[in-house]
Amino acid sequence: MQLATLFADRSLADHALAFLAIVVMPALSVVSGRKIGKAGEASLKARYLLTVLRGMAIAVAVVFVWSRSGRSFSQLGLDWPPHSWGLYALFASCVLIPLIVLQLLFLPRLVRNKLPEVIKQIDELKILPRTGNELMLFLLVAISAGIWEELMYRGFLVWYLLPLGGTVAAVVLSSLIFGAGHLYQGWKGLPRTAAIGLVFATGFVLTGSLWWAMLAHALVDIYGGLAGWRVRRLQSAHAGT
Repeated sequence: MQLATLFADRSLADHALAFLAIVVMPALSVVSGRKIGKAGEASLKARYLLTVLRGMAIAVAVVFVWSRSGRSFSQLGLDWPPHSWGLYALFASCVLIPLIVLQLLFLPRLVRNKLPEVIKQIDELKILPRTGNELMLFLLVAISAGIWEELMYRGFLVWYLLPLGGTVAAVVLSSLIFGAGHLYQGWKGLPRTAAIGLVFATGFVLTGSLWWAMLAHALVDIYGGLAGWRVRRLQSAHAGT
């Protein structure tokens, strides 16, 4: 069966959003990855701001296209309040908050004997904040990523890819595309982010809700930024002793 027949009920705007996720975002990520590692503080802060603005523009575009199509927002995972499993998952995501606080409190003890290895892992991610000023902006990046990436890669893209082979294929393909969208971390980061995407996409399909995924995604990113910043402070303190 031809692709045109499979995607006959998808609009031109739907195709444009899919092209953005499948082609444009991975390409931008590769280009960005070559520059981020060499960025100074001013440059990295500018990239954070650009990332937030671009992400929220994509979120608005997804919601606008979905609304114009007349499709139900429950199909996008935006029912409020969430029903049954979506509500349970939202409560479970809230539990991440005290766990993150505890993890940050015990972080110095956890990394004490492997600080160089942890610093190397942080450097490979490239985008984590290095200063207090960068951290403040990174928190905005984390919150916006929780919103727009879940809307694009889970809510929209899982739905868009359904004709290619059903739910399982849509979950797997959307996760691989999500991984490709994070190629600024290098090819080593693709399996890791694709696996994270697979967890979120599977959870979205099982619960039918994006609210918990947005919260959990944002919290995970916030923890990554705070942990990376704190480890660098530990490194500076260790170097000064």
